[in-house]
Amino acid sequence: MQNGLLKLILILVLKFTIFIFFSFWFQKLAAECQNANHPGVLVPFKCDVTKEEEILAMFAAIKKQHKGVDVCINNAGLAHAEPLINGKTSGWKNMMDVNVLALSICAREAYQSMKERNVDDGHIINMNSLCGHQVFSLADAHFYSATKYAVTALTEGLRQELRAENTHIRATCISPGVVETEFMSRFYNDSPEKAAGIYAAVKPMKAIDVASAVTYVLSAPPHVQKLAAECQSAGHPGVLVPFKCDLTKEEEILSMFAAIKEQHKGVDVCINNAGLAHPEPLLSGKTSGWKNMMDVNILGLSICTREAYQSMKERNVDDGHIININSMSGHRVLPSASTHFYTATKFAVTALTEGLRQELRAEKTHIRATSISPGLVETEFGPRLFKDNPDKSAGLYSEYKPLEAKDVASSVVYVLSAPPHVQIGDIQMRATEQVS
Repeated sequence: MQNGLLKLILILVLKFTIFIFFSFWFQKLAAECQNANHPGVLVPFKCDVTKEEEILAMFAAIKKQHKGVDVCINNAGLAHAEPLINGKTSGWKNMMDVNVLALSICAREAYQSMKERNVDDGHIINMNSLCGHQVFSLADAHFYSATKYAVTALTEGLRQELRAENTHIRATCISPGVVETEFMSRFYNDSPEKAAGIYAAVKPMKAIDVASAVTYVLSAPPHVQKLAAECQSAGHPGVLVPFKCDLTKEEEILSMFAAIKEQHKGVDVCINNAGLAHPEPLLSGKTSGWKNMMDVNILGLSICTREAYQSMKERNVDDGHIININSMSGHRVLPSASTHFYTATKFAVTALTEGLRQELRAEKTHIRATSISPGLVETEFGPRLFKDNPDKSAGLYSEYKPLEAKDVASSVVYVLSAPPHVQIGDIQMRATEQVS
């Protein structure tokens, strides 16, 4: 059991005033959380997760005392150094009972708790491992890897069953690599040197890194996982892998690219679509709004571009593509004070795309750079820009038929399908009736 990791998950999540119940006793941690003045409350419940009757008793107590479960984080997991050719059956059984069966029982009971209370926005998070996606050449961990491969399949199966139930309850699998907790010390409890050697061989993640991933997942917009499910249901051959990332924080962008490298080798195509606007005029706007637009529209885009190029370069990818979703506001200034600063950020994107094209040429690579500049598109952009003025937001799309999201998506497909010797520098597109 990774108590150090669990402690940090609890502390971070309790800051959001969520009640959390785990299958471990943590009276000392409960006192620490209370002393730290976290608004949430931790209620420890001792439970041997290898015994179904104790798990059921725990969920019954939660129902009686706190109505039920809205979020279930299955963090219980263990490993024994038991190779396949000479391992002990008892060790294998213990790993299966905790890592697979207990996780499944907790997920089932959590879902039933949500269902009977009509909770439609719950979340079940399974703490998995990179060992659930890759078998490392370490005999001691082969059976453990099998249990984590099972968790990978269970999470995807759970997601499919939830979709079939037409619920918005989400299922997420978090798969860290080596984390500096007590896990390795317990894995090699008879050989402290081996445990120390694992941590010395690589720079391990900290428990806070994984705990933060849990809070990211819990705060992810609900439509992202739904989109992944829709793509699969539609029979698209590709796979959408959502990854929540705050683009105003460089460390999160770097963490995202590191995860892509570790799990999928790297990036061949980068589409910088993130962008936002605040109605902050030049004469009276708030600095915080200006800074947020710069951080997302310019700096976030530039960092993602740099990391995407470095990913391609280190793998000798010579036919990659970086596409910046720009705007017609990157080419003309409308007489609208509320969008003047936003327009400046999009003029910057126009310059950045051309500068990128020049630098790529200087590097003698065939990686291409393209800017796509749509006019008014009917998305949530307008309502968010004018969130304090619903009438203005509604009127934005009523004057004429605007572009649709699929129109811009089609232009992306067109750009990506251009022959290798053709580089499309910029696509400017407006609704037919749009004046400027």
